[in-house]
Amino acid sequence: MPLFKRKKVERPKNPLGVALFQYDNILKKEIGQILKALSSDKKLKPSRTDAIIKRSEYKLNGIIDDISKENLKIDYRSDKTRYMIIKMIDDLKKYLVKAKEYDFDGEKLRSIKDLKGPEKIGEDREKLKEKMKDIESDYL
Repeated sequence: MPLFKRKKVERPKNPLGVALFQYDNILKKEIGQILKALSSDKKLKPSRTDAIIKRSEYKLNGIIDDISKENLKIDYRSDKTRYMIIKMIDDLKKYLVKAKEYDFDGEKLRSIKDLKGPEKIGEDREKLKEKMKDIESDYL
């Protein structure tokens, strides 16, 4: 019998909570290091970074597909939250595409005015926490 058990992470029961849980895991585990490197102007290996971004975009597209209007029928309040999640994912994908366009150069990315960076996406995530409380989700 082991002394230390592995911590079990339960998935949320609300479908929007599941989508947000998956988004947070992708952001934290896969893209987090890339975003930190871009904000601190470190050089990234383009081939490896591109592969990680493609895999993450595929997963993000899966999340969008899972919570699309055709696949998930929910009430009006949750509908607003769904659109906020989709917009947040689209903003992240646009940022990653621009990063790839500019060869992962953080200085050039900061010079683009209408592009939402990780800080703005983080602010949107905080606003989304309030919406998730309103719909009584088990995951914030």
